[in-house]
Amino acid sequence: MGYREQSLGTAVVFLLPSLKLKEPSASGPSVENRLHTFLMDNFGGYTAQAGNIFGYWRDDRGRDSYGEHREFSVAFVEDSRLPILKQFVAKMAQELAEECIYMRAGNTASLIYPAPA
Repeated sequence: MGYREQSLGTAVVFLLPSLKLKEPSASGPSVENRLHTFLMDNFGGYTAQAGNIFGYWRDDRGRDSYGEHREFSVAFVEDSRLPILKQFVAKMAQELAEECIYMRAGNTASLIYPAPA
C-alpha cells in the first residue's frame, strides 16, 4: 500500500502566556480571538497545545522568571511568511505586557521582542 505526502514547509512554534490570552481587551476582541483570526487568515490553520507547559528563564539582569504557556504551531512553505508572523508575535508581546516571546522556526530558537515605543 502506498501513500501520498505533502510537505508543509517550515514548522514554527511559539509560546504565549496562557492566563493573559483570555483577558478582555480595551480595543475589542481578546488577544486569543485576534490570534485565531490572524493565524487562520495568514496561514490557513494552526495547532495549539494547552496543559502543563511551563518554563523558567533568567533575563539579562539576572532575574529569574517563571511562566505558564500555551504553545501555538504553524507551518508554511514560503519563507517570506516568517517575518509576518514575527511582526504579529512582537505585537502580541507588547499587548500582553511581555518582554519577549519564545519562538522556534525549524531548528532555530529566538526571542521575539516588540519594537521600542
